[in-house]
Formats: sequence, structure tokens, C-alpha cells
Amino acid sequence: MAAKMSRPPIFIQDLVKGNQVWKMHIRVVDLWVVSEKNGKQHLELVIVDEKGDKIHVTTWGRDFQDWIEVVKEHETYYLYNGEPVDNDGPFKVCFNPLKLIFNGGTTMSKVDLPEIPSHSYTFHPIERFLKGDFKHDMLYDVIGVLQDVVKTQQAGGGRKSCVNLTLRDVEGNVIELVLWQDYAKQFVTYTTPNNFVGPTIIVLTHSWCKTNAVSGLPCLSNAWSGSKLYINLEHPQVDEFKASFGSNLPVASQSLTCDSSVHSNNNFWTKLSEVKSIRAVSDFGRDCFATTIGTTTFFNASRFGWYFETSGKTDAERVTKFKLEVEVQYDNHTGVFVFWDKDVIPYTNHTATELREIMKKAGEDNPKIWPTHLDALLNRQMVFRIKYQSQFRRFSIVKILNEDGLYNKFDAYLAANEVKPAADLEMDTTSPSLNPNQDTQTCEQSSVAQPEEAANHKGSPSASCSSTPAKRVATSTSINDLIQADELTPKQSATKSKNGKKTKHLKKD
Repeated sequence: MAAKMSRPPIFIQDLVKGNQVWKMHIRVVDLWVVSEKNGKQHLELVIVDEKGDKIHVTTWGRDFQDWIEVVKEHETYYLYNGEPVDNDGPFKVCFNPLKLIFNGGTTMSKVDLPEIPSHSYTFHPIERFLKGDFKHDMLYDVIGVLQDVVKTQQAGGGRKSCVNLTLRDVEGNVIELVLWQDYAKQFVTYTTPNNFVGPTIIVLTHSWCKTNAVSGLPCLSNAWSGSKLYINLEHPQVDEFKASFGSNLPVASQSLTCDSSVHSNNNFWTKLSEVKSIRAVSDFGRDCFATTIGTTTFFNASRFGWYFETSGKTDAERVTKFKLEVEVQYDNHTGVFVFWDKDVIPYTNHTATELREIMKKAGEDNPKIWPTHLDALLNRQMVFRIKYQSQFRRFSIVKILNEDGLYNKFDAYLAANEVKPAADLEMDTTSPSLNPNQDTQTCEQSSVAQPEEAANHKGSPSASCSSTPAKRVATSTSINDLIQADELTPKQSATKSKNGKKTKHLKKD
């Protein structure tokens, strides 16, 4: 009697719900640890077979130690048994309608299977994101060359680490990417010592895309579980992507010395109807937002000086920040503009703390003594997005953009169009709760929600993040969103008074 043969292998496409006994030849192409809300961990992975089909796999937390010692990324195995179920989680990493759960009967044997293809990315093109060709419950791999670092934020004081940047492809399509927590730290750790000598290629796996509720543009972010960030990865597909640019591969321009905003090359960051002269904004007599232009002329040497210290009980908790008052002139009218960290650092290449240390060495640690480094701000034609504070008659800067030719464009527009009396001016008086000083400390939020659950059917936060968010943020308006919004109407809570204190509701007899 002939010996019974081993069970013949099947392919991933042959898996059927309810059938838990089978054999497959697979390669592990992605693997990550998920930390659950109860503190336990489990392993998740993506496997591929000889035909190139993939499926998402989830293991039980009780088996975590067993699987973490057995399963290695990029290795090939015989896989026996498991439970195919519907791929109906809130976020999906594979298009397969099924996903696989390793149960008590699942086992794996490591073998050499060269016929199974090695790992390759399925990058979702930036152009398709911009055309709306994506699903909110899918996670995508994305590649792009770093174009701009818009803003960086360090953790502390209840804030999460965050980096806003933009990626572009060979066709010039540009999309925003927001990196949170450990992903932001990884980016800053890599880029700061490297100083961006040459182009920087970003690969983010399992990225989440959502349409910005204000601008209507798609924006990417990392998922809390499963995303992997690679910077200048050595990989054939990355080499192919770089080669597609030829000699036109762009080099990003940014400063990562502290929380700072870097000017982006966006011609459509404002509407011409919002461009007003310094005189027109001042004559309006009310708080408003507008775009204006002018030449920086003098420092306003007030009693407050050029820096201030944030509150804190110890020296380590107190941080020195820029707050400069600069007189800006246009068409024989002058306004006092308040420059914050994000507005000063790109010109001085120093943080306020660094400049203060330089002054200390010279024996001049006094905010009323202005270092010569600040002179780099003077005699410059600038384009500003501002919030005018009528009570103090100050122009607080939201953003600066000095793109070539933009100043002359707005100058010509004002000369030809600003003939209305002040009473008839249309100004943006809405207040989206934007504190310009906070803008130097708070990362520019995208309207993209921060996904608490991604690549994880149980919705657990990622083990790769040291501190996951306490709750999901549905939407939050960024400075770019503010600039592009047609209407931003603030809503005041009926239970709060103007000074922010809660009011008591008296019971009527």
C-alpha cells in the first residue's frame, strides 16, 4: 500500500471561508507588531504566493511570543492551516476580499522557495491621489521626492511630534504628507545630520489618504499601525524612480533647526481679491485677515525687545522664542508687523535660543540689545499673509512667501485695483482661533484625521509609536487651509463667556 502523499499546496486565490485545513507556499513580505489598548501585543503580516497574490494575516495575542520567534520578514515558508475570513476591517492593506487569521492549528516551516518572487512595492501614483482615485478604508504605499518641509514640531506640553512636508513625482504632481510621532522623529533624526545634500526620496508604506475638508485636496499621513518610513532606501524600485527624473531631480530646501515654517512654492496660496495695502487694512479698523506687501525698514525697539521666554519652573522648561516688531512700508504707509519664530529663522539661520547664547558670550544678554544677525530681515520686499489686530494696530504674520515675481505681481494689482474707500473694502474678518504665537509651536495640522486603527482589525495603536493619540481628530484647519478657504465662520460655545469662563445656567422657578 502506497504511503499517503503530503497535502498538495494551494494558492492564495483558492482560499475559501470555512476551509481551515490546507497547505500554501508563501513569502512574508511585510511584518509589524501591534500594541493593543489593553497593553498586549500581536503580530500582523502580509504574505505573497508564487502567483504574486497577497493577503493580510492577523495572529492572536496569546500566540505573540511563539510567532515573533518564528516569522521573519522576506523569508519563505510552508504554511499550514488557518482561518480565512472577510476582509472587512476599518482599514485594509490588501485588495484581497479575504484576510487570514492564524489559529491554534496554524504552523509554518521555513524552506527555500526561490520561485516565489521577492518583495516589491505597489506604489499608488500621486497623480491618482490628486484625481480622487483612492479609498478611505485602504492603506497605500507611496513614493515621492521631498519637495518642501513645511513645518516641524517637537513633542512636549501636550503636543505630538509632527512634520508636514510635500512630495512630488516626475510629472510635477505634489501632495502633502503628515508624519506623526515616531515617524516624525525618524524623519528629523535622519535629515538633520544629513543636511539634505542632494535629493531625498521618501517611501511610506501603509499610508492613509483623506480629502482635506477645506481645500478639497488629498493629504497623506502614516497609519498608527503598520506604516514604515524609508528615506533614500536602497531598492531597485527606488533607483528606477530616481532615474525617471533624469538630471531634473529636485533638491528640497528646508530648515529643521526648530519648530519652523518653510516657504513653499505655491502660486495659488492666496486670492487676488484678498490682497490689500497696508493703508487699506489699517483704515478698515477691525480685526481681519488679508494678504499684503511691503518693504521691511526698521525694528520697533519696544520695551519687550526681540525675544521672550515661555513659562516654566526650571531653565529646561523655559524656551526662548522670537517676537520682533518690524516696521514695514508700502506706498508711503507704514505698519508694525510682528515676526515670530517661523518668520525669523529662515533668514537668521539661528533659533532665538542660539542667538541668545551668542549674545551671552558677548556679555549682552538683554532682549533690548538687538544682535546684528537680525539685520538679515531688513530692506526686504516681502509678501505677507497677516492677521490684523485692530486693538493693538499690529500686523501679526501668518505666513511669508517671497516667490520670484510675486511681489511685483501684487504691487501691480494694488496699483490698478485698490481705489475703493475703506468703508467699502471686503475683508476677511473671520477668526479660526488662530494664535500667531501658537503657530510657532503647533504643527500645521492637516484636515486628515489621525487614524487610531490601521492595518489592524482590532483597532489597536501601533507598537512603533511611543505615544499614540488619545482620540481621533476629525478635522482641524491648517494655515494653508485658512488661506484657501472661502468662508471660515467661527462658532462660539453657548456655555462660555467671552473671557473663556463657563457660565452657570440658573434654574427658573
